[in-house]
Amino acid sequence: MVWENGYSQVKENPTRGDTLLDVYLVRPESSVTSSGIVQGVSNHLAVILEVEWEDTCTKPQVERIVPVYNKTDVSGLQTFLRDKFVVWASNGSNVEEIWNNLKNIIYESIERFVPHKTLRKNSDPEYYNKEIKQLKSKVRKAYNRRKLGVHCAEKLRQLSKQLLAAKKSAQEAFLKSILSNEGKCWSDFYKYVKRRKGNRENIPAIKDCNGRIITDAIEKANMFNSYYSTVFSNEGNILHIQSENRRSIHH
Repeated sequence: MVWENGYSQVKENPTRGDTLLDVYLVRPESSVTSSGIVQGVSNHLAVILEVEWEDTCTKPQVERIVPVYNKTDVSGLQTFLRDKFVVWASNGSNVEEIWNNLKNIIYESIERFVPHKTLRKNSDPEYYNKEIKQLKSKVRKAYNRRKLGVHCAEKLRQLSKQLLAAKKSAQEAFLKSILSNEGKCWSDFYKYVKRRKGNRENIPAIKDCNGRIITDAIEKANMFNSYYSTVFSNEGNILHIQSENRRSIHH
């Protein structure tokens, strides 16, 4: 099960006599640059690992189905395992075959007697941190209590204000972090913009420097490409692009 989830045991040498007591599960295995054993306490040796962590060690969440073990049909599971024991005990010519038979029984029991639920993909932006998530929870609770009195309504207003400020601060820090990452910043920035855009309509009609309204997607792309190519040009050469709703796009 450890291997099936992408983890690797990176320490194979014994740490107490001939026994391996310390298990280190790492994902990915390539993140470990070196490992060694040093003298520890008594006859129990200590392990030193050198690991190169990336800035983000978590994988993006995807929608998946997971078992809900606390709602297991225990009596049904017990009966199933008792009935399967005789068949399992009388089959298997070697350790590997016996182990595989046991795993198959366990997997079947989980599918039959353990309810499952779908974990939805996390819709929170990348820059949401622990503080923001805690404030979100507090705002939800305060919102449910908002009609209990003036004090509750005021608390909701204060928490909402704190949440907005925390979101703004985290978003600015996130963007600064992306744009300071040379070479990779524009791809990460594009992912951020794409996520913010979501499933909304494409970029609205824009006006070029001559006041002509551009609605064609290719023309808009070419116009923005020309605009952004002037980033390192003289200020006098920067094109002026304006949305139809009169909101200017500044360099």
